[in-house]
Amino acid sequence: MSEEFTPQEQVAYPFLEAAVRIDTAKQNPDDKQLLEQVLDDNVALWLFFKNLLLNSRDEISVDTTDFLVQASEFMIKAAQLLRREFDDELMSRLVALNLNMSELLLQSPTVPMMPRFE
Repeated sequence: MSEEFTPQEQVAYPFLEAAVRIDTAKQNPDDKQLLEQVLDDNVALWLFFKNLLLNSRDEISVDTTDFLVQASEFMIKAAQLLRREFDDELMSRLVALNLNMSELLLQSPTVPMMPRFE
């Protein structure tokens, strides 16, 4: 990611990207391999972000940590359900949650620093 992005944009972008990828999989319900990859990546993103925040040195509110735990658990359960049976409405909910998370992060005064992998 470019140095030109703000910390908020750096943290919000993966959720926007996940929403787009989920929507693409939603438009192609017969592509099971794409669906599984997108669902796995989405779960990994939410778990990564939850762990990043829970392990950050910043003071995180109880409401925020509760939300992240619940949202991560929801993403895991949704992925399990969608692997068994495609559900257009559930896919739309995943898109909306990722978009909402991206928007919340963009509006946040501070965000945790994303680790750099080089």
